[in-house]
Amino acid sequence: MSESMALGAGSPRAAAHATTGVRWWRRSAYGLPLYTLAIWTRCLVPLVLWFTVGKLGRFGLLVAGSELSHGSFRQWRLAGVMLVFVAMVMLGMVVTVGMLHSLRGALTELRARREEGERDEPLSAGLGRAIIVFVAIYLAWGWQTADARDFADADMERYADQYDTYTAALVNNALGHGDAPAKPVPPDAGTNLVLDLKVAVAFTAVALVARFVLSAFHERRGGTRLAFGVAFCELAATFYGAVLLVTLAGDRSAWLRERVATAWWDEHWAALEAAVPGWRTAAEWLGQVRPDLTEAVVVPLTWLTLAILVYGAYSEDGRALVGGTPLERVTAAAEERTHPLTRRGFGLLLSRTGLDRWPPVLNALRTTLRGGAPLFAVMCLCYAGLRVGADYAERGAYHLIGTAHRQLEWEIYQIPVRFGRELLFTTLTLCLFAAAFDVAATRQRAKRGISPGE
Repeated sequence: MSESMALGAGSPRAAAHATTGVRWWRRSAYGLPLYTLAIWTRCLVPLVLWFTVGKLGRFGLLVAGSELSHGSFRQWRLAGVMLVFVAMVMLGMVVTVGMLHSLRGALTELRARREEGERDEPLSAGLGRAIIVFVAIYLAWGWQTADARDFADADMERYADQYDTYTAALVNNALGHGDAPAKPVPPDAGTNLVLDLKVAVAFTAVALVARFVLSAFHERRGGTRLAFGVAFCELAATFYGAVLLVTLAGDRSAWLRERVATAWWDEHWAALEAAVPGWRTAAEWLGQVRPDLTEAVVVPLTWLTLAILVYGAYSEDGRALVGGTPLERVTAAAEERTHPLTRRGFGLLLSRTGLDRWPPVLNALRTTLRGGAPLFAVMCLCYAGLRVGADYAERGAYHLIGTAHRQLEWEIYQIPVRFGRELLFTTLTLCLFAAAFDVAATRQRAKRGISPGE
């Protein structure tokens, strides 16, 4: 991250000049809902265009993946379907970055950068800078699960007659109809992302080699095309390798269940839960509360991380979390006295345990808290309100449509209702995170203008 793109960068005089005349709801945490609506109304047209193009492209790729997955040479077809799935994921990322980029002209912080002489970043440059990190965030938080479910559901909906035929054959065999009932062929609809192990290993190796080569070129030359190539190969290697990981994980789980140490651990853990008063109750309560906390706090912070990534104040360095605090010296001293192999091994341990996904989110939290703790609370409340409101709006639309309709008619009615719900929720949430970033950046810029020595 360049110094010119850091949060609140610029001279104190320029910072004071840039924040002069800014309306209160562009600087106050409590004006965040009003600021979100202001950005939404101003940038509604490009947001709708981006969202519509993304939905049409996603629908086309869903149909293409379903069509390609059925026919001869099934395993080779599925290998190609996986590439279609990767293209669908990349399309969603490009659309998200494009929607956030279309909001740049409405943000006070970016206008202040422009007044300081910084040039507007074109979309291609923003995509080249953001796409690789976007892929890392996407995979770290497991967002591919929802896309894979949609991909399989689309295939099952288009080939639902396979399940009808299979069920009818099972019923006929059970009733004894026919002279020699044959075993029905199980349906393959919805399994278009399930590859053979050998094919998956071969394509994983190719994707890893291509990723290594393109990463080496990207580090030397940079560029949007190479960044897209690295991101595509990263996704391909992950998704092809998922087949191998699932197989190995299943074999490892079966092996562990048969070990004496596993049985000993399970027995003593159950005894500990029974011996400690309130343990089971607390665990059940935590299990009920954890999904709500994740949805209301962690998810908006992750999306705010993406907004910060697009607007140029992104940081995935864990040292940035302690910058400007007493822990910064301790961290620097520990890094100087630690062997490079030890640091590399520690970084590998963090990535294997999934802890590497937290520094960007915590840096986003710190960025938000620079605008004041109320800003973070209001942002989370607005996100939760938008999610709940979108669900109730969808239910209200179905209530207005009524229930006296056939199944085919219902499926037709659901298309515009779901499209409208997703359009409103997606555009408003992206405007919310852009507004939260802008309020935090504007307030930080104002602080630097008031306290030059800070």
